[in-house]
Amino acid sequence: MFNVSEIIQTIKQLVDVRVQMIKEEINEQIAGIMARIFLLLLMATVSVMVILFASFSLAFYLGEVMYSPYKGFLYVTLIYLLAFVLMYFLKDARGIVTSFQQFLKMFVFGRRKED
Repeated sequence: MFNVSEIIQTIKQLVDVRVQMIKEEINEQIAGIMARIFLLLLMATVSVMVILFASFSLAFYLGEVMYSPYKGFLYVTLIYLLAFVLMYFLKDARGIVTSFQQFLKMFVFGRRKED
């Protein structure tokens, strides 16, 4: 009537198919995460280049305006120092850290704020 070996074989095949589906799903998720991380790194690199060239442009412009090239670079350095000090004092601010974490979760892992 019922062949136990056929039932066991069918169950094994179902389990194998399910395991393959889970592996493929995990691979797709990892590939998606890696692609988003690569895109984030690429965006960061481009942003650093933009900031670098904007800084040089501002330094040379201020140097021209003040008739002293070193003063232009000095003022740009002071602007960055001021930004660093501001970030240092704001590093423990809950709102900033939480919003940055939410952004990374949403961008890298594709999760919403509710997760």
